[in-house]
Amino acid sequence: MPFEVHPCDLEDLSICTTIQWQALASNPFWQVHFPNGGTPDLQRRMTYHEEYEFRNFDTQVFKAVDTSRPDVILGYTKWIVDEGDLISGADAEKTTEQTASQQQTATESPSFSPPPVADEDSNDSVFKAWLPGVVDIRCTYLTGTRTLVLDNLCVRPDHQRQGLGTLLLMKLVDFADEKSLPCYLESTPVALEMYRHHGFEKVDEVEIDLAKWKEDCGIYKTAIMYRNVSRARDRQ
Repeated sequence: MPFEVHPCDLEDLSICTTIQWQALASNPFWQVHFPNGGTPDLQRRMTYHEEYEFRNFDTQVFKAVDTSRPDVILGYTKWIVDEGDLISGADAEKTTEQTASQQQTATESPSFSPPPVADEDSNDSVFKAWLPGVVDIRCTYLTGTRTLVLDNLCVRPDHQRQGLGTLLLMKLVDFADEKSLPCYLESTPVALEMYRHHGFEKVDEVEIDLAKWKEDCGIYKTAIMYRNVSRARDRQ
């Protein structure tokens, strides 16, 4: 069946959030981070966050649809053009503390008031254990360089392995090549090979032992991947 990619509207974002929860339901990190799954409060909070970034940042969101049913979203991708203004030279712990402070300030601002989430629905300790290593790497690859950052790429489970992920990824790659921008992303283990196939190189890795929070889990690896501008020239 033929698929197409179109820009998302603001009203599409709640559906995109639902697709993200569906696509990541079996992801061990998400299972530990959100032990009760995508509760209504969590989905409302995530939708609010997506809508806030959509309105206030250089964010691009695209949806994949079946041409015979263009009103049904099958997958989506979201990326942000980062202007290279991350905190420079900060170690992971300091950067994380500053980021948390900035997020707290934003939360207290009238312009950013996300819905509350019950403590039992979000295990923030696992996220805080994972974040410093990731922030340190982000500083290395994003500070001082205008970069296209892939934030999300998710496909409904019943439509995976039909080329939709590649179709959505190529939308990002084509945009990056047109603008001569490098690309950065943090990959789940499942998507690693797809990104490699399209010119992304694994440049680092962040490991966390999920067994500290859930006995039947083990080491979870987040692959840090980067696509240089030279890859665009290779396609020409």
